[in-house]
Amino acid sequence: MITKKASKGCIHIKINIVLNKYKNDIIIFTICFLILSSFLYIFSPGILSYDSYNQLTQIKNCSFDNWHPFFHTFIEMILLKFWNNPSIIGLFQIITFSLIWTGACHYTRKEDSKKTIIIQIVATILIILNPINFLYAITLWKDILYSYFILLVSLLIKILIDKNYKTNRNFIILFAITLAFLGKIRYNGLYIAIILMVLFSLLLYKKVRKHFILLPLITILSILSISSLNVLYNVKSNEKDAIEPKVMQYLTYYIKNKKISQKDLQKITRVANKKALLKNYNDSYTDNTYGIINHKEYKRQKKVLLNLCIKYSLKYPLSSMDFALKTTSFIWNPTFPKKRIGLIITTDINSTNNIENIQPYHKDEKYYQSINTTIQHTLENDITKILLYSAALYFYLTIIIAIILKVKWKYKTLLIILPNILNLIIIALSNPIHDIRYIYPNILIFYFFILILIEKVGKNDETNKKINE
Repeated sequence: MITKKASKGCIHIKINIVLNKYKNDIIIFTICFLILSSFLYIFSPGILSYDSYNQLTQIKNCSFDNWHPFFHTFIEMILLKFWNNPSIIGLFQIITFSLIWTGACHYTRKEDSKKTIIIQIVATILIILNPINFLYAITLWKDILYSYFILLVSLLIKILIDKNYKTNRNFIILFAITLAFLGKIRYNGLYIAIILMVLFSLLLYKKVRKHFILLPLITILSILSISSLNVLYNVKSNEKDAIEPKVMQYLTYYIKNKKISQKDLQKITRVANKKALLKNYNDSYTDNTYGIINHKEYKRQKKVLLNLCIKYSLKYPLSSMDFALKTTSFIWNPTFPKKRIGLIITTDINSTNNIENIQPYHKDEKYYQSINTTIQHTLENDITKILLYSAALYFYLTIIIAIILKVKWKYKTLLIILPNILNLIIIALSNPIHDIRYIYPNILIFYFFILILIEKVGKNDETNKKINE
């Protein structure tokens, strides 16, 4: 018979074994959590914008629409039931990132060498101290959680590749649910989730003939289950057409360049005044032209206007390319043009729909003002602005690392980077404004590729040591 004393001893031994086994992961998680939580405290209740307040108002009034994916609003609503303060949402994002990053560090740390652990710890601290990372972690946007899930999907893809697709049922279920979450947190994520679901179902069939039905089955069931929340909470359809702003921006570009015939111009001016369209046109912001059109008339003329877009794309392909380059410059251009409209980061939480007049709790404190001033200096300096915040730059750096991994170690990198590439393609077709938050996964995937590079270099060092011995 086991005594209580012996039982307690066994529990202590098991705890010690777990702590010893995962001590490095606990260190990395703790570093992430404590530093990010410190910034949440400094900037509490977090960083909020028009979108943030819109979702909070929906939750407060129990009246929901799908301007933002309801699943993300639902997550926020559940969190606010635990603590009715916006800070809980930032805390949830901090925990989510800390867990995913710790998981990425753990998996890429094949050998628990002191050198690898020290490099990972230093890298983690440097990453977290980049303002874009600690401010985004506490910014109440769906785009942040979505970006974290892009990182998680890429990690799961790496695991699949490393195992040559020979994985168990539980892993496939996790992968499927992660894809479903990705697809429902932000609208363009659904396209990515479906493409990846189909692709990896085919790869599972080709490689191992196992779980190739389970993956799409669980993914689709999860998506449908999440979608049912819209019915349960009577979520209303938002009247805004996602294509509408882009169509009017595109046609206004051709009017501006005097390439629209008078006959076709008459069709466009049924929806909006020509002078108003030209006055409000901007390469990096679709809502300027969207705001002045007759939306009811647009709905009646929608097919006609879409046909005009196709017609002039075929007639003037070089102009179409010029429009594409100008309206997607934040995706491919590492610099930040002065006339560009769109956010990089902000600490200003004032907004036109901030009905309750929420203000930073510590805005009068010296530490808040000091950090805020430092952040502004990094945004005003052209070099630090590019080095710290240019998502395009980080994408190019990722490609360079991917090529090194492919050439030196014959490692398959394309599939790992694929979720991010798909995100960039979809954003290029639909971006309403040049906000870096839409392509924030660029930066996170770069960090992940740094971990993979450290892993490969570490393995190479271990192999060389054994050969020398």
